[in-house]
Amino acid sequence: MVPREDVQFVCNSTDFFDCAEEEVVSMLQRRPEVHDLDRDIDRLRKRFARTKLAHDGMVALLAQAPRASLAQIQMDQHPHGYRNKKERLYELIDFNDTLVDTVQQVGEHDRERFGEATKVAADRVCKRVGAPCFTDDQWRAIIRGLTREVAVYWAAVNNGLNATMTSRAQDALGIDIQVQDPETKRYINIDVKTPSSFRYRLEKLVQENRLSEHELYEADQRSYAVEHNGHGTNHATIILLCILPDIFGDFAAFRFVDEAPMRDKLNQLIREHGLSDGLYGVPTSS
Repeated sequence: MVPREDVQFVCNSTDFFDCAEEEVVSMLQRRPEVHDLDRDIDRLRKRFARTKLAHDGMVALLAQAPRASLAQIQMDQHPHGYRNKKERLYELIDFNDTLVDTVQQVGEHDRERFGEATKVAADRVCKRVGAPCFTDDQWRAIIRGLTREVAVYWAAVNNGLNATMTSRAQDALGIDIQVQDPETKRYINIDVKTPSSFRYRLEKLVQENRLSEHELYEADQRSYAVEHNGHGTNHATIILLCILPDIFGDFAAFRFVDEAPMRDKLNQLIREHGLSDGLYGVPTSS
């Protein structure tokens, strides 16, 4: 019997998002259950990693939607910890990684409607298996945050810098992107923040006595802070970068409308805080 992953799925729909949803639905049993798709996730993510096709990315993303929505609910209801927190966190990170990787592969037309169309498809998949859907607020927060990550990545790449989206373990440390000057080889670890999440993180660092009130004020003024996270061999120096519209402008289809302000900021941060430890692009241990 031919393994399911080697069978070419034929869509009835010509719409990119509907086609991916069709393939996910075809994997469900007659009376689907909440965790029905969990057994397919690893296979689908590996297929996408191999093919780099936007369709395969969207299939892998939608298959993860029920598991990720359940993980998000647990994270929101128990922000200070609960059993299996690390496992749930990694499920959300895997979902977000797949979303980002898929966005990188789709064309501009589908990128423009990506957030809304993916939410509609994910909702339908979740309802089919009896899982809760992401709330509108949860989904907006995901798309808002990941839009900024993708935009920073492309602002770096399009302006001659090296950039890499980080591994699961680095993401858990708080690193979203690494950006490197190809000439000097100096690089920075970046945790991309919305204004509200930036302020929240600064206040938490003050509470933990890792940042003074004066340093918080300075970070607010310059829209970034330097954080030392982790310990031992699993330590990282991270730039908390606040993506303020007043400084960096608007977004369109997961890109900055004008990349020049971000280009200049990245070059400045590498000059002033760049690392030369040879660990650019090297995954940390989880």
